[in-house]
Order: sequence, then C-alpha cells, then structure tokens
Amino acid sequence: MLNLLDQTIQAVLDTGWTTTPPPAKPGFFFTIPDEDWLTKVKSALGLRLNIYLYEIRENKDFRRPEWDVIPLPGNTVTLSHPPVYCDCHYLISAWSPTEDGEATTPMLDEHQVLGEALRVLYCNPDVNPAALGVIGGSAVFQQAHIYLTVFAPEAPRILNDFWSTMKLPWRPAIQLVATAPLDLLQDTPPVPLMTTFVQRYAVLGGSGSPEERVTIGGWVLKNADNSPIPGATVHATCAAPSFDQSVTTDSQGRYAIAGMRPGTYHLSAAAAGFSAIDRDLDIPTGPPDDHIFKLS
Repeated sequence: MLNLLDQTIQAVLDTGWTTTPPPAKPGFFFTIPDEDWLTKVKSALGLRLNIYLYEIRENKDFRRPEWDVIPLPGNTVTLSHPPVYCDCHYLISAWSPTEDGEATTPMLDEHQVLGEALRVLYCNPDVNPAALGVIGGSAVFQQAHIYLTVFAPEAPRILNDFWSTMKLPWRPAIQLVATAPLDLLQDTPPVPLMTTFVQRYAVLGGSGSPEERVTIGGWVLKNADNSPIPGATVHATCAAPSFDQSVTTDSQGRYAIAGMRPGTYHLSAAAAGFSAIDRDLDIPTGPPDDHIFKLS
C-alpha cells in the first residue's frame, strides 16, 4: 500500500503543477534526505522535491467494529474485515544544486518550489488513486478516498530534531499527512478492475484542441474460475495513430498500457496453455468490460 501511496502523492503533484508562471516542475524523490542525498543533489541538475515518509500511525477515527459483507459468485457472500486507515506522515523539502553566493540565491528557488507544492496539495485535499491513473493494490485502495492534510495539528516530530539527526542544516519543509486504507483481507477472489485514464496537454501558445494520452488497465483471467493468469501477454496495435506495444500481466493478472492516443486499437491476449483472444477496442470510449480477457 505504501508504494502506491507514494505514487498517488507524486501523481497529485505532477498533474497539478503549473509551470506558467514558474517554477518549473522539479524531480520527485522519496529517499531519505541525509548527507548522501545532499551530495547527489549537488552533482545533479535541476531542482528536486524530496517527499520522505518518516512515520505511520493508525487513524482510529476510521476504525469500524462491524465487518463488511462481500458478495461472491453463486449468490454467496463472505465476511471481510474492514480496512485499517493509516496516517502516513511525510516531510516535503525542496533542494537546489546551486551553491549559495553573492550572485546566486538558491533558497529563493527552493521557496518557490515549496510554495507551488503547497498550492497543489491544498487544492487536492481528497484524491482517488484510480482517477489519477495509479495502477495496483486491492479494490479497497483503488476506490478509496485518500485524504491529504497539510500541517498536522499535532506535530509528531520537531523539525529541528529531524534535521539534526540527518546531520544537515535546518531547512523549511511541508508536513503532509496522507490518510489511506490498508486492506486486511488476504483471500479475496479477483475482482476485475478496469481503468481508463485520459491526460490532456494544451498546445503551448496555440489555440488548437488539447493533445490526449490515454492509459488503460484490465485483467487476464481464466475463464473457468476467474482466477488471474500471471505472465500473460497483452499486445495493442493501431495503424493511425501508429502504436505497437506489448505488456505482461503481474502476479494478479493485471496489465496497464500507457501512451495511447484516441483511436481504434486491436488488442490480443495470450498465455501458454490457453487460446488467444483478439478484439478491437475504441480508445478511450470503448466499454471497460473489453479490458478483461478470459482465456480458455
């Protein structure tokens, strides 16, 4: 769950960042901000935003005693333990490779990047991983509301102590608390999860229609029992716009294909020991059910 939460936060900052007016979009990193990190910053180009997860606590306000009732095939149900919601505490800091001197003031650039990060986070207090194109995790996480809170009312750790531990000079940072669910149910049957994520890019200085890039996601399953087929190949081709890409399903039978433009695509799914399935799919308006391939 934590790696997907990192991806969700990065997607929020990446898609919400405004480069006109500046600052330019920085690089996003989730590594520990210690002396080794500072060395890497100075040897690289461009500003960096460090998003460091340093503490995890259960949010007891979301705790529920009752169990969820999950319907299963054959008109049966199973009881599911409700997810645990965790408050994940991040420290977000901006870093410039420029040395401080009479002609340069890197702190101003860092403050500008921090200010834009604040604006984006305040504009997105409630986000959904699936809507942001984050692929993976259970249906509980994919469908969840992830709550982003800037400046926790009760600071879990004093910033000065943190930077002293890192053996670095004190610097300003954003304290972000991301509240997200941890699915405790381990034996859920696979539930097809379809994704159609459309990104639109405006043409700089132009008046034409925005350029679109589409990511689709789906499943490759066994037709006999709807169990996932890991290692299956999904191949997508299109004549206009030109596109040819193959991906492999993960351990849960999931796949994702990115970088598609609107058009009619030919998709095929194949796996050893199964008959391949081919179909045409209109992107992005085709039915989500067409993202599921059930092989026999």
